[in-house]
Parts: sequence; C-alpha cells; structure tokens
Amino acid sequence: MNRNVWLGFLMCLAAALSAQEALRAAFAVEFFPVQIERQDLRMAYRDVRPTVPANGRTVLLLHGKNFSGFYWERVIRLLASRGYRVVAPDQIGFGASSRPDIHYSFHQMAANTKALLDRLGIARVVVLGHSMGGMVAQQFAVKYPGRTLRLVINCSAAKLDYAGVLTFRGWIDIAERFGVGSRTLAELIAVQALSRSFLDGPNGPGAVDMIQDILGKCNRVDVFKRACQAMIDMDLRPLLPKITAPTLVIGGDEDIMTPWQQAKSGAGQEYIAQHIKGAKKHVIKGSNHSTLFDGTEENCRVVTAFLKGEF
Repeated sequence: MNRNVWLGFLMCLAAALSAQEALRAAFAVEFFPVQIERQDLRMAYRDVRPTVPANGRTVLLLHGKNFSGFYWERVIRLLASRGYRVVAPDQIGFGASSRPDIHYSFHQMAANTKALLDRLGIARVVVLGHSMGGMVAQQFAVKYPGRTLRLVINCSAAKLDYAGVLTFRGWIDIAERFGVGSRTLAELIAVQALSRSFLDGPNGPGAVDMIQDILGKCNRVDVFKRACQAMIDMDLRPLLPKITAPTLVIGGDEDIMTPWQQAKSGAGQEYIAQHIKGAKKHVIKGSNHSTLFDGTEENCRVVTAFLKGEF
C-alpha cells in the first residue's frame, strides 16, 4: 500500500480519536435560506474546495441522526486531498441549521439537499450517507437519478423491524424523561453505535463524552422525537429497485441499530444490497454502527476505492 493511502487512513483515524475537539469548526459554516411549511429557515453547510488539482467531482456527505456535518471534518480533508469538492450540510433540525416544529421526512431532507446543490451550481454528486444520512441518500438517488453519480449507503436501513422500532421508542422515552443531552441517552447510543472492543479501549470513555456533548448541542427534544418517529415510520423498500447509480453498501458486522439481517418485517443492509441492481457490499468485521470510528482504516480504504471505480 502506498504512502498516500496510509496517510488517508491516518487522517480518518485521527477523526475517530479526537473527541476533545468534536465540536471545533474546522471549515467555514455557511447558510442557505429555505422555506418549509411557511417558515423561513436556514440550512447550514460546508462547501470545501479540493486542496490539490480538482478531479471534477463533488462528494455530498449526509450525516446521521442526532449529529451534524461537523463529524465529517477529517473525511473532508481526505477527500479534498484527493481532488474532490466536498459539500456537507446540516439537515434542517440538526447542528447549526434551524430546528423548527415541522413534519420531518427523508423526502423533505432530500429535497432540501437538492435545493442547496442548485444554489451552489453543482449538477452531479457522489452521495455518501451514514445511518439516517443513508436513508436520505436512498431518497435522493431515486428522486434525482440524473444528479447522482455514485451512491454509498453506510450503516443504514430501508425499514426497521420491530426490534429497531423499540430501539427508537426507547430513545424517545429517555429524551422525554432525562433530556436529549443526558448521560443515560449518550451511554445507550454509545453501546448501540460503537463496538465493544472500541468502547473497552482507551478512547471509549472519551467517545461517550463526545456523544453526550453532541446530543446536547446539536438537538432539541421535540425535533429529536420527530426525527426518531420518521425512522420508525419509514419504508424505503419500494425505492430500492429504482436506484440506478452504482452503489456500495458498507457496514459493520456488529451493527445493532441497523443490522445486516433484520427480522421479516424489516429491511436491513443485506436487503438493500440485494434489491439495488448491481450493488456491491462490504462487511467490516468487528465494527458496529459507526464504521467511520470503530472500523476507520477499512472503511476509508473501501469507500475511496469505490469512488475511484476500483472496488
């Protein structure tokens, strides 16, 4: 493996281990005006240009629920160093974006994201979505096939089975009783998102602190509950055969939140891979729901190769 690839791995790994700087803004956050349900809102985003000669492609990074675009910061550096322009929005309801009292849906999030790309004059993108972002990515790829060059679905699902429904109902109950920034919720999400080996290592406690900090600063209880309900209600299975972009489904074999194999009523990562024509899949052993953090090196290697058409 050449030196540049290893540097990329190390840059991604640094992202996983820098909990103390979790909310530091490495890139300028700009705002895009949107109107939803007659409310004037602002959508935050990062638009980062390549740091080497441009390869002519843009990567759209879609964050997971509870979080925002900031957690892509080191990944943005990696992609920019490979010649990509990178756009990383905070979806409405999260991070630095407005957090209104509206109906939350992945359809609306995809439409907001497309409007942002229109504003930036970006015609086509590689779409990379993690967790909830992977659900938004599925919607985006179907609604805007001409805008989607490639699609990466990371640790996501098309429909939750009953165990998944209970997971998010539990989150709602804890948020209502103890608050969205509570230690109880942070510890539960850490167990459900990170591998046992990662949590047992030197960075485990810091990761829980980071999750609690993020939950408290990037969310509101009412918005948090509505976003959980959107995940409980979703059924993206009919969309999958309509996705035409080259697709990679990647996730950890220990994923609890969005497992590869769900019960009969659900549609996990394996279902997604089987129902998108020509989709490739990659399972990271020993990794949970956040392969960017507990399966960093392998995640970065596979995704980078897929973006270049080498996987």
